[in-house]
Amino acid sequence: FATSGATLDWPLSAANARRMAQQTLVGREIVGGAAEGSVLYADTGLSFWGGCDPQTGVIVDHTHPLHDECVRGRVLAIPNGRGSCTGSQVVLELLLNGVAPAALLLRT
Repeated sequence: FATSGATLDWPLSAANARRMAQQTLVGREIVGGAAEGSVLYADTGLSFWGGCDPQTGVIVDHTHPLHDECVRGRVLAIPNGRGSCTGSQVVLELLLNGVAPAALLLRT
């Protein structure tokens, strides 16, 4: 992340989501690199295991607000993951299948 002094209020309101589209966020980098893409935001955590199709990148959890959205190439902004540690396996499958999000933004 680039540092601009902007802060992000969580959960994001519609106004904050619009503001975020026009600002650089401050964060703690966990894995280095650069990414860009349109933001896919939800104020609900996502279970990648059973919640996201690793072949297509489509969110298949019928109870999630992002149901039927595709994470491919998007900046996925969610408060947290949900469920067990097997979600990381699904993220790896998303990467290997070329349908992973460009970046993950999680609440600290």
